[in-house]
Amino acid sequence: MESDCRHVAPNDSRFAARMRFHQSWYRHYVLHLSPGANPAARGHIYGNMLRDKDGTAGRNFLTDDIHKLAEKRMSDKTGTVECERLRRNMLSSQPMCFNLFGPAANDPSFGTQLFSGLPGLPSDIQVRKICFEFAPDRTTHLDDKTAFDAFVDYARPGGSRGFIAIETKLTEPFSRASYDFAPRYSQWKKTPGWWWKHGTEVAFADKSVNQIWRNHLLSFAHLHQRNNVYSEGYCAVVYHEDDTACSDALRRYRYQLREEALATLLDWPLGNVIDRWSEESMPSVHRKWIDGFRRRYLTLEESQQEWDEFRSKQRTSSRSI
Repeated sequence: MESDCRHVAPNDSRFAARMRFHQSWYRHYVLHLSPGANPAARGHIYGNMLRDKDGTAGRNFLTDDIHKLAEKRMSDKTGTVECERLRRNMLSSQPMCFNLFGPAANDPSFGTQLFSGLPGLPSDIQVRKICFEFAPDRTTHLDDKTAFDAFVDYARPGGSRGFIAIETKLTEPFSRASYDFAPRYSQWKKTPGWWWKHGTEVAFADKSVNQIWRNHLLSFAHLHQRNNVYSEGYCAVVYHEDDTACSDALRRYRYQLREEALATLLDWPLGNVIDRWSEESMPSVHRKWIDGFRRRYLTLEESQQEWDEFRSKQRTSSRSI
């Protein structure tokens, strides 16, 4: 690959460095594109970044339909969509979310096929619609900027409604800031059916679990709205299996939940989701999409040889200094 751009970042964790390198490898060998500037790194050229023209052309997305879906969402100019990140940063979880759930959003019947087989969900759900970067009305919820990466609205036989609020993670930490358990959050403790054990809100500000807390609490608030249409709701976290910090945080967070609330938090490792979906019967166009997703995010062994060579050169260079 190119020697005149950065394939890892100075502050990358071991997993983030490996995934960043794989995205650089994918851009070079699969997309056959040149690297782009990283505005978050003083404009340095990074292997996981696309050039402006390639980002605008939709090369960060696995299919044209997913690209169109992302562009439509960006045109809404609502929520927490970051256009630059979505179009150009191949390492970001935001384009990964569109690449993962885009086909289901474009075809709710296909979404029903995919989601009804995922662990923790009722098997008889019928997907009505899927939204991205969905932020419910702040004034009736948490009064902050917490939003769901994806939001699945579904129906059950008999007419009852439910939702799945999804957080997707690739390499980003859960939260870069700490939020206290302020009155805007604590007001929900008065709601019958509170999901958390008494006193666990003292751990709310912990950065390793704070975003999980807020997403789960937003799900609770959304389920308990006045004149609510939903009779059930779930909060799901989709993350890469190699991200041990995420799996550890989820395990610690679960200790804060009441027994009856454990089922409302769904733990979905990315590889498990793709493996389950790969077992489904689907048209060739969807088979190509799911195989492409696996290669983009999961089959790191394809870039292993280049990674080993890259690391070897790094070690040699550090010893010579």
